[in-house]
Amino acid sequence: MQIPTISLKVMSFNIRYGTADDGENSWPLRNDAVIEFLGTSGYDIIGLQEVLFEQLQEIRRALPHFHWVGVGRDDGETQGEYSAILFDSRRVTVNSSDTFWFSKTPAVVASTSWGNELTRVCTHGTFEVGGHAFDFYNLHIDHESAISRLKSIEHLLQRIHAKGSSNPVIVTGDFNEGEDGPAVELMERAGFDETYRAMNPEGPEQATYHGWKGTIHGEKIDFIFAKGVREILDSAIVRENPFRKYLSDHYPVVATLLV
Repeated sequence: MQIPTISLKVMSFNIRYGTADDGENSWPLRNDAVIEFLGTSGYDIIGLQEVLFEQLQEIRRALPHFHWVGVGRDDGETQGEYSAILFDSRRVTVNSSDTFWFSKTPAVVASTSWGNELTRVCTHGTFEVGGHAFDFYNLHIDHESAISRLKSIEHLLQRIHAKGSSNPVIVTGDFNEGEDGPAVELMERAGFDETYRAMNPEGPEQATYHGWKGTIHGEKIDFIFAKGVREILDSAIVRENPFRKYLSDHYPVVATLLV
């Protein structure tokens, strides 16, 4: 008997690392708002970029139903930024997970290649919701080197292909380049739908990075890509918030998918 389709609510969110000296936007002054947002937004699975171990612990203490997979990029344990996958354990289960480094030696902790000075990672998990398995990749690629960004996505796609899974695949992340960037275009050539443009094909550039200024016009650099899902029901950039403070220097991007 065929398992009925089920909706999955997905978010990509560069949360801004907690030790940054951001003045009135520093983590201790916005943590309650971020946690309330995560706890009330109703999303099943969230790709978090830049998040630190201490921030993940804080989220988990406040929202114990949220679990995460991923490791710190500096030591493969708890040090440095994570590209963590946060998931609502009441609805989503994890079958396996791993983190790899964007380099010529992806299993080597803190390795770099291709011109990126900062270590860059991707966390992958195979998850299940309502009897449906799916693969989820969350990444943060380099902010300076276009070659590194392109090589990173080439490696990601090779890895997905080598896995040989028939599961739907979801990729979230901060690509550090706009919709016309080579790495973004490579994802689309590989058959991935960019969920926001799938639902909003017309219109100007839509900024997702605003630098604490609330900008709405500019490049969209945060993405949710999907391949093999049954349908994209909706997708949006979350700019409205009742907290009277910015949640991060990036806006969250969200989508609802049928798997």
